[in-house]
Amino acid sequence: MALGIRRECVMTANPVIAVVIRGAVDAAVASPGGPVRSAPLLADGTAALDSLAGQAVGWGLAVAVAMVVICAAGWAVGSLSSHPQVAARAKAGIVVAMAGALLLGASAGYLAWLGNGQAQAFTADPASYKAETAAPQPGIEVVSKTSDWIVAVNHYRQSTPADPVAPDAALEALAASCAAELAGGTGICPDAGQYYAVKLSPSQVATLSGPLSPDTLQTDAPALTSDISKVTNDPRIAIVGARNTHNGTAQLVFMFSAGPCKAPCTPKSDGAIMPGLVTHVVMGG
Repeated sequence: MALGIRRECVMTANPVIAVVIRGAVDAAVASPGGPVRSAPLLADGTAALDSLAGQAVGWGLAVAVAMVVICAAGWAVGSLSSHPQVAARAKAGIVVAMAGALLLGASAGYLAWLGNGQAQAFTADPASYKAETAAPQPGIEVVSKTSDWIVAVNHYRQSTPADPVAPDAALEALAASCAAELAGGTGICPDAGQYYAVKLSPSQVATLSGPLSPDTLQTDAPALTSDISKVTNDPRIAIVGARNTHNGTAQLVFMFSAGPCKAPCTPKSDGAIMPGLVTHVVMGG
């Protein structure tokens, strides 16, 4: 008798599923003389799957309840008529029905958790598919070489002899700003006689990754090895490079100050003379 009811439930559920599937197929058929239109059910696949899952869980719970009722009746009949085998099968049927109901309820909660929580992490971002049509903007990459090359500078200054130099954060910030401006970005520089600037071609940019050679120091920034002990015993230097990422060129700036760069360590205007910076050429005006 239980088998008959279970077969009837299956036969009753099939037309419902068939109607849903046929509705999805009919909605995708093109109208006469018009373009092909996608079905609303197919256009919203998540909602369709949620609907089917909900219907499946509902019918499954209905079958489980029916099994519990029937098996409970069979259990009672078997116990009253002294048929222990029938009662035992009825008990097993109740256990199976309740286990199935628990699994259906848990599966519904698990699917809801996947759909509402985990699936959002895999949602595609339409902005990531946009083609880059605008020309790349030039950028400036600043590379400080003070800490890398100061040992070499002091080594060369010993042959003068001259007092060792020390780094200066404010002076390095000024050198970085000046190098960025010379490389094509924004920044500010003191008078041209108060710093050394070396332009590097794309093939010479690798110089920034190598050691400082004596020839480079003597050719590009000879004042950095000069003795200024009559002015100060605490000379400071800054060596900063700035690379233009658009054209591949770079600017290397050397600055030398008689003591720490006084705040604010910046010229009043671009190209203005700054007190404290060592001047390596005769400046007019």
